[in-house]
Amino acid sequence: MYLIQNLAFFDIQLPISDPVLIFAIVMLIILLAPMVIKRLKIPGLVGTILAGTIVGPSVLGLLERDQTIILLGTVGLLYLMFMAGLSLDLNKFEKLRNKSLIFGFISFFIPQLSAIPIGLYVLDFDIWSSLLLGSIVGSHTLLAYPIANRIGITKNTAVTMAMGGTIVTDMLSLSILAIVANSIGDATGVGFWVTFVVFALGYLALVVFAIPKLGKWFFRNVRNESNTQYVFLIALLFTTAFLAEQVGLASIIGAFLAGLLLNRLVPESGTLMSRVQFVGDAYFIPFFLISVGMLVDVGVMIESWDVWIQTGLFTALVVFGKGIAAKISQLIFGFTSNEGWAIAGLTIPQAAATLAVTLVGFEIGLFSQTSVNAVVIMILITCMIGPYIVERYGKLVALEESKRAYSSADAPERILIPLANPATAEALMDIAMIIKKKNSEDPLFPLTVARDSDNVAEQVAESEKMLSHAVVHAAAAEVPVIPVTRVDMNISNGIIRAVKELRISHVVIGWNGLISARQRIFGTILDQMLEDTDEMVLVSKIDHPINTTAKVVLMIPPYLDREPGFKNALSTIKNLVIEIGADLEVVGTRNNQTIIKELIEKTDPEVQSKYILLEKWSGLLKDERLSFDEEDLLLLLSTRKGTISWDENLERLPRIIAQNYPNLNFVTVYPSEAVVDSGFIQNIRFARSTIIPSIRSQHVSFNLDSISAEDALKDILERAFGDNPLHLSEIVERILAKDIDNYSGELPGVVLTTTRTRSVTQPTLFMGISPEGLFYPKVKGKVKLIFVLISPRGQTTQRSLNILANLARILASRKTVDKLAQSKTVKQIDEIFSEAQVKSKKSY
Repeated sequence: MYLIQNLAFFDIQLPISDPVLIFAIVMLIILLAPMVIKRLKIPGLVGTILAGTIVGPSVLGLLERDQTIILLGTVGLLYLMFMAGLSLDLNKFEKLRNKSLIFGFISFFIPQLSAIPIGLYVLDFDIWSSLLLGSIVGSHTLLAYPIANRIGITKNTAVTMAMGGTIVTDMLSLSILAIVANSIGDATGVGFWVTFVVFALGYLALVVFAIPKLGKWFFRNVRNESNTQYVFLIALLFTTAFLAEQVGLASIIGAFLAGLLLNRLVPESGTLMSRVQFVGDAYFIPFFLISVGMLVDVGVMIESWDVWIQTGLFTALVVFGKGIAAKISQLIFGFTSNEGWAIAGLTIPQAAATLAVTLVGFEIGLFSQTSVNAVVIMILITCMIGPYIVERYGKLVALEESKRAYSSADAPERILIPLANPATAEALMDIAMIIKKKNSEDPLFPLTVARDSDNVAEQVAESEKMLSHAVVHAAAAEVPVIPVTRVDMNISNGIIRAVKELRISHVVIGWNGLISARQRIFGTILDQMLEDTDEMVLVSKIDHPINTTAKVVLMIPPYLDREPGFKNALSTIKNLVIEIGADLEVVGTRNNQTIIKELIEKTDPEVQSKYILLEKWSGLLKDERLSFDEEDLLLLLSTRKGTISWDENLERLPRIIAQNYPNLNFVTVYPSEAVVDSGFIQNIRFARSTIIPSIRSQHVSFNLDSISAEDALKDILERAFGDNPLHLSEIVERILAKDIDNYSGELPGVVLTTTRTRSVTQPTLFMGISPEGLFYPKVKGKVKLIFVLISPRGQTTQRSLNILANLARILASRKTVDKLAQSKTVKQIDEIFSEAQVKSKKSY
């Protein structure tokens, strides 16, 4: 019986049958309900469900849950599960696989196993209903993730583990649904189960093999057509869901699988993902939520206490089950108490899988109307509890994080994209959007430079067209953009001026792979820009869509780890790998494998890496272990001329790669030469202008011939630390125990080494001279010069690297080394260094 039988004034009979009015009401609900409910600090989806209840048959009776609502609700449910699979961060799951698996099982089975006796002995459910109840309370939805993202704790290990656990709980929940749904029919004998298992495995084999292959083929051949790509995804979604239904699996399992299998082909920050989320959030999913709200029978809620008893039990199973699982995981993995509560807050909310399983359970007759009402109310309650907990304890986790050591991955980020070719503009914008950090509020800066000439107005007008396309492309992915136009007599000068004026940190620029004999590396414009900028530059040759990349091959030449921007470059590259969902293969030389592996593993974000180690860098492209497919992306870490790791062969390598692999996506990454220290970017030219500390007379020892390395070091350091012999011996032992900072064969006759102590307040350089040479551990041949840089314990490693790099650059001259080895006074040493630095500045 409806509370309102008709609206006589408008001559409208209830329930409304006019399709235009029905659609208008639904759109108003989708618009207004979240806006109203959010004012009460309650998630918007709760408001949409409540609105569905209010306009549904049990309250106002405005709308009937007819075939149209059921159809759109089913579409919304499948779309929701598809988005859940598409949005899961598979890389985060992989990097914390063991922790996520353990947590997922704990978080699922504690509520699941608790629900079975509650269902059997308290609620008088049968075994199948009890199992399905367990799968409902065992799953969870990351409803509070936007709060965690806003607070800035999504990179926290505990939070990442909770997000990875979502895959486990959802898969377990849907697997139990499949078993239960196929166990309540008439034919459930051995023959039925054998047939079911065979068909299910055949279906899984087909979709797991076919969907990724089909997806890669489609995206490689259909480019720059976002509408067609979106329709392709939707077609695969419903085809996979239908096939799942035909083999006895629930259609929502097929939808979830489709999302998982297409996950790596749809970058989270790309235009296509933005379109998928927009249509789902604005249209399909609200229809599903409204249809769920219409299932609620308010009359049953008022007339019977059963619904409230079930609500209390369901809510208790979720809150206590998830809370206990979070605290157990906290103890197992050593998280803080605040992190434990944040995990609980993230996993308590119930929505996606819960609603999906409940609806299927209701349709196959395992749940009554009372149980559906109870589940919907439980969802409303948990959707209020979870976000509150994350809001409260997430801030405390963020406060704990802020007290930890500064990470170079948190440096400010402003990306400039110089555009010259409309055909490659979208590809360059895609790279910029992919490497852009999720928490960065800075916009992208697409740039066009017009050469100052008689037709400059025409050039600017043409440039604005290209910029408008770039802006639209980025806007479709909801990425802020500020287009920039410059007019200059020289194109490279225009780019360099924009870099300085806009305080750019990254430059993403295109390259066609062609070069003339006169040009040094990439061409006049690019070469000049590299010469006159310090910022990270990604020179990109992109021939096919980057989201189809299967493997990223990262080449790291010797000594690149010494560059000040190396860690930032690694962080950017690893972000790119995560976003495109590819495997990472690192190619380096065996002599610095330990340092490279350690730096890669310690640099955020975490990515699983495979290593190929070369005996010699010169054998790079001849190594049989290296193979490239057209689906691979090759990244070469390089460096500018004049830096410590520069080698003339590096200048030829991009040309050789482009010639040998003309159809391969290829990006040359030049790390920044600007030092990032405590969150501020200091524009210090790493290898071109940083000054080495002056060497005081008391810090130089002459004539260290015919003595051991240990005695030589004691002689060098005695005047500074001789008043504490024990401390002096400790420093010398520490220096001898570590490898020298110039690799074997680098700077013959010279030893560069560093250590730290609290006994100095600023970097102090010590020098020892042995005209005849002495033997030093692990060094071939005799050593004539020993340099020891001692830094304060609290100082960043980067400053020490700067000093060593400049010192190494000066000592690269054999003539300078010979002069220093024959020096007799500190004045002579100063003159030799001053002369070498003047020559160095003229060289660059």
